[in-house]
Amino acid sequence: MEVTAEQTDPCTIVLDISLDEQQVARTFDSVYREFSRYANIPGFRPGKAPRAIVERFVNPEKVRERALEKLISDSYFKAIQEEAIEPYREPRIEPTDLEDKKPYTYKAIVPLEPQVTLGEYTGLTVEKPVYTITEADVDRAIERLREGRARLDRVTDRGVEEGDVLIAELQAAVEGEENPQPARRQLVQVGQNSIPGFDQAVMGMMPGEERTFEAAYPEDHPDENLRGKKVTYTVRLSSISARKLPELNDEFAKQVAGVDTVEELRQRIREREERGASELSNQIAEGRLIQEIVNRATIHFPEVLVQEEVEAQFRQLASELRQRGMTFEQYLAQTGQTAEQYQQAVREQAVERLRSVLALREIARQEGLEVADEQIDAEFDRLLNEGKISEEDYERYKDNRGSRLRIANELVRERLHDFLFANNNIQEVAAPTAPDPAELEAASAEAEAESQE
Repeated sequence: MEVTAEQTDPCTIVLDISLDEQQVARTFDSVYREFSRYANIPGFRPGKAPRAIVERFVNPEKVRERALEKLISDSYFKAIQEEAIEPYREPRIEPTDLEDKKPYTYKAIVPLEPQVTLGEYTGLTVEKPVYTITEADVDRAIERLREGRARLDRVTDRGVEEGDVLIAELQAAVEGEENPQPARRQLVQVGQNSIPGFDQAVMGMMPGEERTFEAAYPEDHPDENLRGKKVTYTVRLSSISARKLPELNDEFAKQVAGVDTVEELRQRIREREERGASELSNQIAEGRLIQEIVNRATIHFPEVLVQEEVEAQFRQLASELRQRGMTFEQYLAQTGQTAEQYQQAVREQAVERLRSVLALREIARQEGLEVADEQIDAEFDRLLNEGKISEEDYERYKDNRGSRLRIANELVRERLHDFLFANNNIQEVAAPTAPDPAELEAASAEAEAESQE
């Protein structure tokens, strides 16, 4: 066996592994003996038939596949030992065609451990925006609560208006296609659909009415089957429902927050929004600080880590879409992306996330912020003693590897946050704009969850 190693980047070594014809022949002989033990060959006990006879009773492609598997497995293991290589993940094998009694050469792309060289990570200065929660912010939060508890009332005495929820049959005839698509019964909210011109076309329609309109799709539409095409839609309206928001009164306050008056509800929401604003400010400051640290660091990692991150993101999206009963194509149309644009965005996010994670992991290592098993045990004890988890959960989680890893990550994250904020300059400045409602809502929910832990 001959091995040539070339380090193509700091975290990748490419091995060219060559095997002579004798080694290939021995492997094929071994595979035929292996198959002979399981083949039903008349006149021979298992494993006793000569190879020439065995060849007539086994699938040659299966033999070749098994021989390739054995050759690569054995030779790759020996090659990394000879070259003193410690792989970080499984290699990517680039096989070639294998023939019995002929030399064989293949490539193994071996990922190596990430390498992080930190620059400055203390004494840095970043700005922390400070948000002021206004009465308008409280009003918007209350409106979100009301929107979330809206009921649908059937409407029969008027036509379609903005915000109505419709049940309708839609049939589409796509330009260039011979037959129109089958009509589909759908639930549609006016103002929240992806069909160009739909809202204008159905405005004022009455139940039982039918209308036809033409939609023109742009050249960069996410659905390649619709790009640059015109689609003629036929809408048959079955019913109209109006969204009716609950009244903002003391009864509503009691239902949503367990308080007696609207004023108490407003105070409760203000406190929640202020916690969220503070959490959002910290997140922004921490993000800026991490970006400064990453910019000053030299970080290398193998491509396989990016692939793992991307695949995890796709699995998560697939799970979410299944729960929502939505296809990937519908998701792309809703977000206004092509599949290529989405994949590129996910990859870029994966790279940035890896750079941040690896830099923080190295800081935790250098500063001794990692946690020991005893500290993980102590955290489980604290959660049990404070009633955050039941005794049943305590017994189930305490020795579970995944649960322990999650607790360890949370503890390290807290330590890193405290270390970074204590050893860098965080300058509070008045935020120039109001917080993004969606970001504030997410931060408020996170702050609420943390306060209950």
